[in-house]
Amino acid sequence: MSPSTTSFLPTPSTNQTYVTVSPIEGGFITLPEKFFISPADPDARKTVPSLSFLITHPGPIPPILEPYAIAAHKTPIHILFDLGLRRSTSRYLPIQQTHLNGRQPYRLEPGVAQHLRAGGLEPDKVDAVFLSHVHYDHHGDPEDFPESAFVVGHGAPDVLQHGLPGKGSHQYFQKDLLPRSRTLELPSPMSRDSKWAPLGPFPAALDLFGDASVYIIDTPGHLPGHMNLLCRTGPQKWVCLAGDAFHDKRLLTGEKEIGTWQGEGGEDFCIHIDKDTARSSIERLRKLQEEEGVEIVAAHDVGWWEENKGKLFPAHL
Repeated sequence: MSPSTTSFLPTPSTNQTYVTVSPIEGGFITLPEKFFISPADPDARKTVPSLSFLITHPGPIPPILEPYAIAAHKTPIHILFDLGLRRSTSRYLPIQQTHLNGRQPYRLEPGVAQHLRAGGLEPDKVDAVFLSHVHYDHHGDPEDFPESAFVVGHGAPDVLQHGLPGKGSHQYFQKDLLPRSRTLELPSPMSRDSKWAPLGPFPAALDLFGDASVYIIDTPGHLPGHMNLLCRTGPQKWVCLAGDAFHDKRLLTGEKEIGTWQGEGGEDFCIHIDKDTARSSIERLRKLQEEEGVEIVAAHDVGWWEENKGKLFPAHL
């Protein structure tokens, strides 16, 4: 879709820095349609990817990451957004394995780290891993990245430590998932002394490198700390990595509504902890696409995957 003639995104500077974005396959799971959209076919199921992305920036490393990455490499800077699924069921908690059994057919191996090696990049050269959120199908294998900083949204560490009881079988978390000494929890977007600032339709964004090449976008609703990355890949091209802001492209187009379902005890469930806030985040992403022509890529968009799997790392979008 063509962008509007007036832009709310920053125009390129004279010596504008651009990044490359490379999709990485982080495994596949099968999702029942009824858990994500409404109205839905109660029997429809779809096997979808759990995508990871490598963002490459010429450097230097952002100051906020310097205290956390063990080996901050000179140039270029390599950042991963999400890690997909773990590469083995044995790496999940038993209760997570039970949930995963309900997402068959699935494929976990070989894992994001091995895909990087096959493309010529060793995992210890990854400077930072940004997690859109800490669900089992996005956090992958942090232990495979022993020299990387980990960046999570505000509230994500609390979710890992205390969980979200009574919210469905997907809401189980591993307390010691992330290395404390290398994990940065972003400040609350509500904090007065933080550097969050409005960007277009979004109330809170952080200019990661300070050069308008990558923005961290607060996109609440799905899980505490849920965030997106907005990446400038060319003079007139942006890609927004949307995580689980939506699970079905028809939510972004407005063709469908967010789905809900009833548990065995009659309780109501939604894949998002705050349905109304999640809807607002989707509406902002829709505006970003319609008015700016930004490519929006959700983690489980199988249609996007089929069209773009020829651009996997070491290639790029």
